Amino acid sequence: MLMGERPEIAGRALSVAPSGEVGFDGARPAAGDGIARELARLVDPGVPTDAAERAIAVDQTNTSVIVDGRLVVKVVGAWAAADRAAHLLERLAHAGSTQVAGYAGRVDWRHPSLGTSTLAIVTEYLPGAQDGWDWAVDDVVALLAGDGSEPGFPAVLGATVARLHDVLGAGARAAPDDAPAARGRRALAALDAAFEAVDRSGGPTAARLANRAEALRRDVRSLGATGAGLAFDLHGDLHVGQVLRSPGVTPRYTVIDFDGDPQQGASERNRPDAAARDVAHLLVSLDLVAAVAQKRLGRAEPAAFAWADRARVALLASYRATLVRGDLFDPALVPGLEAEQLAAELTYADRYLPRWRYAPDAAITHRYPSTDELPEDPWTPPPFEPTST
Repeated sequence: MLMGERPEIAGRALSVAPSGEVGFDGARPAAGDGIARELARLVDPGVPTDAAERAIAVDQTNTSVIVDGRLVVKVVGAWAAADRAAHLLERLAHAGSTQVAGYAGRVDWRHPSLGTSTLAIVTEYLPGAQDGWDWAVDDVVALLAGDGSEPGFPAVLGATVARLHDVLGAGARAAPDDAPAARGRRALAALDAAFEAVDRSGGPTAARLANRAEALRRDVRSLGATGAGLAFDLHGDLHVGQVLRSPGVTPRYTVIDFDGDPQQGASERNRPDAAARDVAHLLVSLDLVAAVAQKRLGRAEPAAFAWADRARVALLASYRATLVRGDLFDPALVPGLEAEQLAAELTYADRYLPRWRYAPDAAITHRYPSTDELPEDPWTPPPFEPTST
């Protein structure tokens, strides 16, 4: 554990800005500066003092560096950003879960005024692993192009999440009596934010969304008629991009990033929730994979959503068949939580990644009936660009 207001790591002073941003001499760590290596050595003294550091080339709130070719050191970008993930990964490691990368340990920092928080998490490095926005889309594109067979990963994902839920849900408790109303309010707020964002941006998405507003609201309203059910600390931001696939005769699937939903505040992220939220988010991501595959193909392809329909059935069936604690999952929550997640995807696109709007637009257009009150153009994918979605 590090202690003090400005402890040194690799010759750099660690500090927390008034905004909560964590810095090393005021900057973020980077591969090659020795910070990740020194943090790794605090967890595993067997790491050589000259171990190589290599960046993980993705844009992320935190900084992840491969150390010694076998460990990933994830260094937080903000105070308390990794506390939740460290807690859940430790629980999974103690249970012997193989659904996550091997957990090596964490580095905590005891600050004289802020208390104690996790500064870095150290996990197993998985060579050659890709996230689902690559491997899942590749599988679906190959199927649609006639170069591949029906992907088997939806059933694998369903079983994987069920096993995670059985571990994390071991201490599940009854949700508060007002949980249905609270879920409904959160989902309705997400819808309202999405409608506002799309109306502001305009374009053909606006008419398609307006024609499906009542169908979306109907599913959101259904949350208020459900039971409170059980709640526990779940993943909270589950989609195919949070699942790595490692190459091999039998590919390995591992779930990453247990930080919770980045669009929610810390109190909401840390609140126990229903298992159905993870399931709904993952089901939505299958529709988004279908949209990305159509963009890759350069055309609207009905067979893509026909695949998504089959994939959703396979994932849900596998999840329910594998889940030992069947009382953790209430399927009645899924429609409303899916509607909320699709709305959140539109808002995310508006705030951070406008080129992503086509994907939730496609899923909403496919999944929800149109009133045809406004003239609307058929959904078509934007031109494919060889960059990350």
